[in-house]
Amino acid sequence: MRRLAPSLCLLTALLGPAPLPCLAQEAGVAQGPDAAKALPVSAIEFAGNHTTRPRVMLRELPFALGEPADAAAVERGRQAILDLGLFKAVQAESRVVDGGLVVTYTVVEKFYILPLPRVDANTDGQYAYGMQLRWSNLWGLNHTLRVTGLQREAQRQGVGKENQYSFSYGAPFVAESRWSLGLSASYTDRPVEASGGSYNEEFQALQFIGIRALSDGPPSQGWSLGTGLLWQRQDTSGLVAPYGEATAPLLSLGYRDLRFRVYSEEGLVFGSRLEVARSGLASDYDYTRLSAGATRYWAVGDKPYQTFHLLGEFGLRWQGPAGTTSYGLGGSSALRGYDKDFIEGDAYYRLATEFVHPVGWRWLRAVLITEVGALSEEPGQLLGSRVYSSIGLGLRLRLPTLVDFEIEAGVAMPLTGGAVRVFGGKV
Repeated sequence: MRRLAPSLCLLTALLGPAPLPCLAQEAGVAQGPDAAKALPVSAIEFAGNHTTRPRVMLRELPFALGEPADAAAVERGRQAILDLGLFKAVQAESRVVDGGLVVTYTVVEKFYILPLPRVDANTDGQYAYGMQLRWSNLWGLNHTLRVTGLQREAQRQGVGKENQYSFSYGAPFVAESRWSLGLSASYTDRPVEASGGSYNEEFQALQFIGIRALSDGPPSQGWSLGTGLLWQRQDTSGLVAPYGEATAPLLSLGYRDLRFRVYSEEGLVFGSRLEVARSGLASDYDYTRLSAGATRYWAVGDKPYQTFHLLGEFGLRWQGPAGTTSYGLGGSSALRGYDKDFIEGDAYYRLATEFVHPVGWRWLRAVLITEVGALSEEPGQLLGSRVYSSIGLGLRLRLPTLVDFEIEAGVAMPLTGGAVRVFGGKV
């Protein structure tokens, strides 16, 4: 039994918070004798943050040095730090020293650097292999870096294996302002077989965006407004003439009121985006694309981490290069009961419900999914289009030692009848 204890600590380190002494508790506030009374905060201390800089957590707190705080405010601060998604556990302690309140937050950090050989696969027959660097909480400032090089089999008729390279960098709340900046770039090339022969196709994209937090309180919550520029270019060699490039100013509007519970979430997330390109203005063609989506999470019942989710999303594109489409339905993330991209077009919507129930362990949950959606060739035809629906049952596994890592696998089928289909992939 004495030899088993280190293994138990290692196992719980991989799967999430464990009872002391292995790890700090997932939640909790240790209160001093005057915890119910609001006292001026004389000191804010952090422990366990070997990577994360204090200012990343300080800006999320509902109080500052010298301002009054009580036990409820200290707990809101603990939850706000946990909501960053950077920690497996956060504890709070408050004590009275010389008439002032000393607040201490103790965190258990996740693994932030993942240089990995990457192998992706799903039940649609798509697979990819290559290398990826995922670096979360870069510099201890909650910056994110993603660098990926993959060869991908997309299972599209007439399209060979793709070589994909991508880079993205995100810097939230630069210089302690309410502005966040993002930069991303991608390059893809692939062989294409057409009726008259074969040719090679290349895609390039570059995007820059700045996002301003609009709401009072923690900057990572509330409303945000973004603006930026997206440049895209498609080129070909051989039979088919390229449709060229487009430069689109973009706007985004988002809202986040999310409570992170390590193994589940509660709250609301909304995002929307508008892109507009005009021929002759650094563009070879016109297009307008509007998309939006929202997810609401509720805790249900008395069982911890049992939740119900309501999801909705839509996308519309007007004009654009001839012979191209923007959206598809079906596959392991949208209408799971249907084959991937069984229908394609320039307008779609999808609604879904999810009931998620822990199965034995907090990190493993069963999920019941119902989905409905429609797609049309043009936005004006969407409301009159055929509606498709499916139901699915599966398992979701979340490793809280990694930032934003959850996978699922299960079976689904169309509600209108049809074969049972296996689905799986990253949530």
